[in-house]
Amino acid sequence: MAKRVFVVLIGDAEGKAVDLYQQLQERDAIAQGRAAGYEVEVVWATSFEQYGAVRKRLAASAVDAVVAEPASVATAGLILKSLQGTSGLVLLNVWDPTFEPHLASWGGGFPAGTISQPQQGIGKIQGQQLSAVVPQGANVLVVAGPPRSSAARERLEGLRSTVRSDVTLHTTEAGQWSETDGILAFNSWYGVFRSRREEIHAIAGQSDDLAVGASKGGTAVGNAEHARMFGRASLFGVGGCPGYGKDKVDAGTLKASVTVRPNAGMAVALLKRFWTGGEPIPARTTSEAVPYPAASVDRPA
Repeated sequence: MAKRVFVVLIGDAEGKAVDLYQQLQERDAIAQGRAAGYEVEVVWATSFEQYGAVRKRLAASAVDAVVAEPASVATAGLILKSLQGTSGLVLLNVWDPTFEPHLASWGGGFPAGTISQPQQGIGKIQGQQLSAVVPQGANVLVVAGPPRSSAARERLEGLRSTVRSDVTLHTTEAGQWSETDGILAFNSWYGVFRSRREEIHAIAGQSDDLAVGASKGGTAVGNAEHARMFGRASLFGVGGCPGYGKDKVDAGTLKASVTVRPNAGMAVALLKRFWTGGEPIPARTTSEAVPYPAASVDRPA
């Protein structure tokens, strides 16, 4: 009987993917599952609904493994504790040290582990990209992802570790990773900023969508001088997906991005290694991220 893998990814209230990366995750998982001869089922759910989606699916019938990209560390912890020793599990793009004891003692003969983008590395690349472009003493608005997300926290840590010391970072947090959330995050921050006189030289979104959304929010403000300033600001993102971020870099809308590969297919491949050869899934596996364009991290001579 074919192995059954249930995949739950980050979605909106309508059960749709929040961005193009989540759609690529679906395609990646299904392609790898098809190649392995597995039955792969994919759903999208909000942070508050992901745990319930997993419980509902398992109540309907058993699966051999769950692949989940939780929208928060708290949701990941619920899924982890609920499934321990009863099903295979691979968590995507989330990590907390409290996961390790559960993964080490998973039990039941099931595979368990995590795969994450190199979140601090992504932030470091973005810090290098900013440092190569912004002027001395620049101000940069950083639009971070959800505050409960370990990815958002680690990307910000990486950015701070590599951006030039003369650059001042202003931060705001988005509820999710979409353009709409970028607009809302910008508006929240601008409510405090509007009476200040600093020049914002760049907007760095922790996703391409957030950067574009924040820029749209900036150019729509009622203060005409501020609107022009935000229109001049260089935009930096993360994702670099064909059809969105990559295209916006090529068109000049985004100054640069960080290309992150989908890793849901990696999860299915690791499950296959376990099921066919008994190879354990590492507690932490890292996927790949590279600057786009490649030269965007190089400072002018």
